[in-house]
Amino acid sequence: MAVQVTESYPTVGGGSTIQVDAYPDTCPVCHTSVQPVFLLARTLSDPPAFSTVDVVFQCTKPTCRSIIIGRYKGNNYSSAPFVLASVMPETPQGSAFNAEIETISPTFVEVYNQAMAAEAMNLDQLVGMGLRKALEFLVKDFAISLAATDEEKAKIKKKQLGPCIEDHIKDVPVRKAAKRATWLGNDETHYERRWVDQDITDLKNLVRLTVNAVESAILMQQYETEMPGA
Repeated sequence: MAVQVTESYPTVGGGSTIQVDAYPDTCPVCHTSVQPVFLLARTLSDPPAFSTVDVVFQCTKPTCRSIIIGRYKGNNYSSAPFVLASVMPETPQGSAFNAEIETISPTFVEVYNQAMAAEAMNLDQLVGMGLRKALEFLVKDFAISLAATDEEKAKIKKKQLGPCIEDHIKDVPVRKAAKRATWLGNDETHYERRWVDQDITDLKNLVRLTVNAVESAILMQQYETEMPGA
């Protein structure tokens, strides 16, 4: 249902009443479903014609109360309501990982969520590089957790990711996923791409598959320790 709002003009003073299609229904800061409070609205250009209106709201969640700006697109000569096109500020919501991953590689979790934050801010050239870095921390931290000596741990830290997988990752599902994620991750940091038929979605999928495989391997190892001889 369309809602009426009164907006003001940027330089000439005065204002008018327009219809907008809807208020934002989720706060982009706290990611909570809310019915925000309308504060004010301004057009981005002076009359007689304008096509963009920024409407300011406030989140109603008591622990948030953030200011929200909804950008609406339309035509003030038309009877159709202005349509909500975007909501700002866009604050990325971090991905949650199971305790096994959080414990073995907290840096992976941090870097992964920063890469996803870059994606939310449309910094698409940084996403793949961030995922590649996150993958290296995950794989090396997993390998280090299995290393028998300090000398082996030191070798793992110094090796490039590909050789590290070959030499120190024996779990087959982890090897398969991590190798392919590395291939695509390397593509994101090089001038020319090798895997032209795959994109950032494939890289995200393979990183997630690596996460799942690492988690399964850790759990299996725990159960083998707790239930020996099976």
